[in-house]
Amino acid sequence: MDDSATIDFKVIKEYWDSYLLGDGTKLKSRVVLTGVKKSKTNPSSEYEFDFQSIQSFVFSDKAKGPSHSKVYSKEELESVSSKELPYSISSEKWNEYLLDDGTKLRLKNSVAGVTKSDLFLQNGDPIYNVKIRVLSKVKRPKK
Repeated sequence: MDDSATIDFKVIKEYWDSYLLGDGTKLKSRVVLTGVKKSKTNPSSEYEFDFQSIQSFVFSDKAKGPSHSKVYSKEELESVSSKELPYSISSEKWNEYLLDDGTKLRLKNSVAGVTKSDLFLQNGDPIYNVKIRVLSKVKRPKK
């Protein structure tokens, strides 16, 4: 039997975070709250949050590779080498949500590392792997 109740929420603010990668590419990243659950039998317990992280890239010309028609196998994609890419934070902000029980939730997307593959997509776009850490702050209503 499921002990959790789904709690509705309202979006107060959601932001795109921005990072400049070492190859000149701009990474835009966003975390989006998709669900909230709480224990029915233990209301003082912590919440469970579901979220999705979305990335978008504005590629620099020097980051792009040659166009090609090759289709990579799963094995090729998994075994390809990649290198750590330095990055700097242009902007990181806290997203804010209001839960139906009066709790205020803040989520922040934070990039924890970026690697760049030696392979390129067919149109020449680079392939990146972005590690994301999602931070949260919960402020319960005063009783």
